[in-house]
Amino acid sequence: MAYTITHECVGCSVCMRVCPVDAIVGKPKERHRIVPEICIDCGACGRICPYTSVKNPEGRVCERIRIRSRWPKPVFDYQRCMGCTICVDTCPTACIDLKADRGTRETLRYPVLKTVRNCIGCAFCMLECPVDAVKMDQLAG
Repeated sequence: MAYTITHECVGCSVCMRVCPVDAIVGKPKERHRIVPEICIDCGACGRICPYTSVKNPEGRVCERIRIRSRWPKPVFDYQRCMGCTICVDTCPTACIDLKADRGTRETLRYPVLKTVRNCIGCAFCMLECPVDAVKMDQLAG
């Protein structure tokens, strides 16, 4: 089941701008709707909605995190990471990239949060990591 938008929606379109897969449709100043066949359940729409008019798949109203820089971001444990690229491949906003350790091609490449402002805090990277090398946390700064 996908996220849903309630009757409290005023059509501000903030959710449409943050959705990484364009699953939200609607006209300005009219109630928007989430297309369940497109929604990937990332939760960005619920975190951004200023009117708390988004419900999660369990039917609970999502908690708004007003300042986007306070959304949780991935933090990588390089002692556990095996450089498999699953976190890179699963990221819907392509904000994770691989960086060579110590800059050489012979060493493992490790994930880094390349574009912090594009991260939507979906935690897909953490959920898919086979060695639990990703945790979600609020970054300083």
